[in-house]
Amino acid sequence: MTSAPLLSFVKVQGLGNDFVLLDVRHGQPPDWPGDAQAAIVLCDRHFGVGGDGLLLVGPSTVAQARMRVVNADGSEAEMCGNGLRCVAAYLWDRVRPEIAIETGAGVRSCRMHSSARGVEVEVDMGAPEVRFIQRPITVLDRDFVTTAIGLGNPHLITFLDGEEPLRELARRYGPDLEHHPEFPERTNVGFARPLEDGSIELVVWERGCGLTLACGTGACATAAAAICLGLRPVEAVVPVRLPGGTLRVRVHTGLCAVSMAGPAREVFRGVVPLQELVQQAGPRLL
Repeated sequence: MTSAPLLSFVKVQGLGNDFVLLDVRHGQPPDWPGDAQAAIVLCDRHFGVGGDGLLLVGPSTVAQARMRVVNADGSEAEMCGNGLRCVAAYLWDRVRPEIAIETGAGVRSCRMHSSARGVEVEVDMGAPEVRFIQRPITVLDRDFVTTAIGLGNPHLITFLDGEEPLRELARRYGPDLEHHPEFPERTNVGFARPLEDGSIELVVWERGCGLTLACGTGACATAAAAICLGLRPVEAVVPVRLPGGTLRVRVHTGLCAVSMAGPAREVFRGVVPLQELVQQAGPRLL
């Protein structure tokens, strides 16, 4: 048993997009190594707790709490839809069905619903920002026709026909598209396929953590891109099918707002000797 101070954490996930959540509303833990180092060691799936990112739940002067998202590589994200739902579920006191959470993209309203399947969270994601539509981009040996949509963080979406495995496309081309010169601060990359039942299949290569089982902002950006391209009608509830499950997305008239609904779960709680993990990480933090 270690004698080092132990850090309490909560492991959470939304459709398999998983996070280490730290409640820092009463201040940072002692001997805090910094957000980037903490995220890198805690999110390591072999030497740490494991996760796509670190969620820091802190105090806010304009909402019930503030959410900060640090990716597994130590970079900070402005927004995270699955992370937001997880924070809302963590803060839910079973009395108020609605809670406001401050994010890097502004204050977001979250509504909780309890069912036999667990907690479902509906989130107002704000208005999408269309950067460009149907622009050709070439990486490696492939030309893609892409649409760039911002939802607090940047997304580059490509719609494809046929039966190509989206996950393999994301794995091969996602890293180069993430670091394309068009995006000096990098971008999330989505490969999408409209299906005949009205849903959209989607796989996302996420900026800062790679392939994930789900991406909430990616699902919303993809639905918005589908509206811009006439692939889906405005105000329709569009099921976006990700590897970890389905999110329901509605894009409102005039692209004035996007709402998203889906599950969020607490997986387990625990303690970890953070300082020991940082010391053992050594060169991996460089």
